[in-house]
Amino acid sequence: MRFEFDKKNWTSITEGEKDCYLLANGLGGYSSLSVIGAAARGDEALLMSAKRAPNVRMHLVTNVFEKLIIDGQEHILTSQRMKSGQDYEGFHYLETFVYDDFDENAPVWTFQADGVRVTKHLQMAHGENTAALWYAIDNPAGKKVSFELMPLLRFTSKKEDFDAAQNLEAYVIVPCHADPKADAANRQYRIAGRDIELYLTTDAEVHPQPARLFGEMYFSQDERDGRVAYGDAFVNCVLQRVIQEKCDMYVIFGTSAADCGAKECYEELAQKNSARKKQLLAQADLTSELGQQLVLSADAYVVRRDSTDGKSIIAGYPFFEDWGRDTMISLAGAAIVTGRFAECKSILQTFAKYVKNGLLPNLFPEGGETPMYNSVDAPLLFVNAVYEYMEYSGDKAFGDEILPVLRQIIDAYQNGTDFHIGMDSDGLIQAGAGLEQLTWMDVRVGDFLPTPRHGKPVEINAYWYSALMIMHELTQDAAYQELAAKVKKSYTEKFWNAHAQCMKDVLSGGKDENQIRCNQIWALTMPFTMLPIEKEALVLKKVREELYTTVGLRTLAKEDPDFHSIYIGPMEQRDRAYHQGTVWGFPLGAYYRACIRYAKKCGDAAIKEQIQTELREGFEALRGWLREGCVSQIAEIYDGETPTVSRGCYAQAWSVTELLRAVYDFEKM
Repeated sequence: MRFEFDKKNWTSITEGEKDCYLLANGLGGYSSLSVIGAAARGDEALLMSAKRAPNVRMHLVTNVFEKLIIDGQEHILTSQRMKSGQDYEGFHYLETFVYDDFDENAPVWTFQADGVRVTKHLQMAHGENTAALWYAIDNPAGKKVSFELMPLLRFTSKKEDFDAAQNLEAYVIVPCHADPKADAANRQYRIAGRDIELYLTTDAEVHPQPARLFGEMYFSQDERDGRVAYGDAFVNCVLQRVIQEKCDMYVIFGTSAADCGAKECYEELAQKNSARKKQLLAQADLTSELGQQLVLSADAYVVRRDSTDGKSIIAGYPFFEDWGRDTMISLAGAAIVTGRFAECKSILQTFAKYVKNGLLPNLFPEGGETPMYNSVDAPLLFVNAVYEYMEYSGDKAFGDEILPVLRQIIDAYQNGTDFHIGMDSDGLIQAGAGLEQLTWMDVRVGDFLPTPRHGKPVEINAYWYSALMIMHELTQDAAYQELAAKVKKSYTEKFWNAHAQCMKDVLSGGKDENQIRCNQIWALTMPFTMLPIEKEALVLKKVREELYTTVGLRTLAKEDPDFHSIYIGPMEQRDRAYHQGTVWGFPLGAYYRACIRYAKKCGDAAIKEQIQTELREGFEALRGWLREGCVSQIAEIYDGETPTVSRGCYAQAWSVTELLRAVYDFEKM
């Protein structure tokens, strides 16, 4: 899909900061700035590298400060708000920003200043920590023009602010070759400090300078969400090129030295990225423009994990890491329906190695720390993901390999395991006590749990039933089928809320038992489900009426006294709203899939046509949401009352992948 922005999108610097782009490198690193090229968040960067994939990141290059000098007059193309209030407003020269995943050279910024045109292109290498810039400069009137770039460097860990009190003399820039002027097309420098190094390759002249502070930048999107609002960078060189009539200028930043000239490096990178995207689309075999865009969007989240020498799925950018629950929810959309079976198998095998007491790691360790296993849903989702992988890929032999791990999970849930997880006498799974938070609604504010969900959660028992039926399919052991029948009887009797005509959220005996939440939708989407078709229809009706928006489902009905209409402010205030009405993108994918499954089963042509119409309208609305916030991505959350702008992580794995899965099911419908 082609996303075009122009001057009406940045009538002010504030407006121009609201939307951003994301290029990911498959290691957890990325390039992400606003559409006007400004850093509106502390973890937006031209080059955020992965020191140890996927979660140990280094903020290397915040941005490049761009200056066009025409007949002695300076025109600063960079946009950046500053703590001092002396903002750089290069957006006045910016004509267009275009993001198009199907274009070899994208994103693209086009500037116009006093008759001189500057077109800026950006590439991010896959599997490497490399960002590449190409500037095409057109000076048709033959004016006296020079172009200067000044890299804004950070050299900190992702979660660390640059310390302005550091000894700036420690940051040095040195040529990699004895005579950097000998090869004008391949000037290569090494920038080092604090045991960090960055390589700069360019065809421009490089003028090293003593390191100095750039000045504290103001991050408006961080302040909006109660995060640190300011951060500094340092500069230690200027890149310069004199422009005659036309000129191309290339700049490559990377954690390893380029093995060719700057232009060749950029062009090779662009060709590789284009070929890789074509291969991803061919594997996925989706035909709609929306489906193909989501395939490419979902690719951002499939990453390498160094500690396990395998693949994983990062939960979201720019904040999150790779978590067990998020990975299992995202897996089908990211790697199964997209035909990325080898990567899917790698992810499943990686998690299988770390199963402990029947539980999956919810957070992998870094630096030798112990994994965290506080998730009741991840192990059951793992069982269901294994089954779906086998069904889509045809790799039936994987069942024999993975069966001992699946048995361990089922046995642990039957007999009881950590975090008060275990099967009750009615066959249903119960979990949680005290301050334990085990479902995806896992926020904690000090000693207060806004959504404890202790007891028997509705979605967990839907996963449990499906997992038991899968075990029967794989083993033909009648004991699994008998237990599944017991679970089904208890589930259909105890979870039905006759008054509200929908599912109870959690069997707890408390007020949360009858709250109307989106968790019931997963009772309709698992490989094996329990509800009769007439109750499925009622659940869909309730979700549509009380929870549906075009970008996600509300986590709580608006009429509930606990409902929070907006997600904004300091962390404690945000956390209290997180699952209390806030709209989440990923349950919408499940809702659409449930509608598709119901349409196939109901046998009523009029209902089927109505559902298809509603789905087309919903998917058309998604095109607008893909433009808002992070271009081509769906965010983590949106306000519960009236979703208008994205909140939280601006690019969320399960939001994109679950909606991709729904589009896939719709195309196959």
